[in-house]
Amino acid sequence: MKKVLPALFVRKIALALFLMTLLLTACAPAAQGFVQLPDATRISITALVVAVLGLVFAKIGQLFPWSVPFLTKYKEEISLALAAATVGVIENVLPGAYPEPSILFVQLVLSVLAAIGLFKVFAKSGVKGFRS
Repeated sequence: MKKVLPALFVRKIALALFLMTLLLTACAPAAQGFVQLPDATRISITALVVAVLGLVFAKIGQLFPWSVPFLTKYKEEISLALAAATVGVIENVLPGAYPEPSILFVQLVLSVLAAIGLFKVFAKSGVKGFRS
């Protein structure tokens, strides 16, 4: 009887993630303009979302060891689906009247996040000048 509860719980989590993905793409405002992000920016956002979700899945695996088989089986699919939904939401949220400044702002945010991550890697590896 105990093996049935985790499987049911995993199915509920999968259903919740699927519904969140649909909700993210369906609730984007249609009245606003659409800003097409450059491919490099879309790839950067996808990489960021996949990396963050990988860390989240690792933490969930530590807290709930029975969820590891499910997460290792579907983590790429879930991460890429949520990354695509995130890119779609960002493209729909950006103001269509000013596409160039909007794209530059997104690229600035990605650059700052990349610099923070790089500084953390340098500090962790003990590079002089980046020690904590």
